[in-house]
Amino acid sequence: MSQTFDALKQKLSNADLGQAKEVMEQAKQAYDDGKIDENERNELLESAKSVIGGGKGLGGLF
Repeated sequence: MSQTFDALKQKLSNADLGQAKEVMEQAKQAYDDGKIDENERNELLESAKSVIGGGKGLGGLF
């Protein structure tokens, strides 16, 4: 695993909605730049989606 992947994964571990969206963009850019592979990108995107979509009560409303 790359240092970029590890750094983004760590950032997601305590991320709020805004940070998760930022990590998604950074993951896409890191993949485009060849810093992470497709599997790492997919894992980061899935983790970010779970932060964005879950853990906030009724669909993030509360």
